[in-house]
Amino acid sequence: MKIALIHYRLILRGGLERRLINYSQWLQEQGHEVHIIVAKSSGEVTLPEGVQLHILSPGLMPKVFRQRYFDHLLGRFMRHNHFDKSLSLMRTSHQDAVLCPGNHLGFLKANGRRARTLSDREQIRADQLAFQRSKVVLAASKMMANEAIGWYHTPAEKVHILHPPVNDHLFHPELKQQQAVLRERYGLPADKRLFLFVSSSHKRKGLPLLLRCFAQATDTDSVLVIAGLPKVLSDLPNVIDLQFIPQMEELYAAVDFTIHPATYEPFGQIVSESLCCGTPVIVSDMVGAAEIIGNKEGLVIPLADEKLWLDTIRTIRQEAFHIAPGVAERKGLLVSQHMERMLDVI
Repeated sequence: MKIALIHYRLILRGGLERRLINYSQWLQEQGHEVHIIVAKSSGEVTLPEGVQLHILSPGLMPKVFRQRYFDHLLGRFMRHNHFDKSLSLMRTSHQDAVLCPGNHLGFLKANGRRARTLSDREQIRADQLAFQRSKVVLAASKMMANEAIGWYHTPAEKVHILHPPVNDHLFHPELKQQQAVLRERYGLPADKRLFLFVSSSHKRKGLPLLLRCFAQATDTDSVLVIAGLPKVLSDLPNVIDLQFIPQMEELYAAVDFTIHPATYEPFGQIVSESLCCGTPVIVSDMVGAAEIIGNKEGLVIPLADEKLWLDTIRTIRQEAFHIAPGVAERKGLLVSQHMERMLDVI
């Protein structure tokens, strides 16, 4: 089949960008003709041989309208090119199926905000068109499915839950055997309980709550390790900011827990990646991936219960958890399982 994959950018950063590369590789390996359509490319990504890249640049269009203009260019491109199947990983309206890894109304409501700005209105409009015009909406979690149906009035029969896949060749439990070496490599203390916070949107991912908790836990062996951008300025002795680290699998293996008190997280791919590396997770009840966490694999804590977050950081021990090998396959998160279900649904 001739298949089109659509996203705004081709870059080595972010969960959706990794999925775009994984999708193209798997489809190419299955013998499909794969085309990637983006607005821009960093030039740092090496695509599988045979995958064709199309760049539809919005040029000097004002930032708030760039995705709308990209969607316009996409419509024109799709009218002049035939594809057997097309999938968009973003808010576009000229494809067979669209991912719903999040939505703007859900984000606003979770943060107690209303659509006041032009950017808010543009994002809601883009969500609405994407859900209306696509034949299939692939929601990242039950939370996303409910929001697409309830807030955007998307017909329930075309909404399907499809958890994001994880690369189990990259994220695997054998890495835990190198924990001491990895801690030394990243300058992390060998004798502390390390809590990994991964983020490129610190406020939404819950960093303010964590900083308040760790400020009250300086008398314990708990250390917060931050990986992501922007840089975090903190004078707390139990906070380490590594900034952006490409080899996230090594960090998951180096720490004791991955911690994610997000105020709104449609899924949270760091949860499945961490579990695949054998590292238990602590997440808020506003994280979509909470639905895949087993009793021995981590904790789900109410976002509003800051005292419970602090008590957990003070007392939790990794020995209380056990993550059996084969997490990705058991939970249907292998790239092959994900892709086969997605093609079947489309």
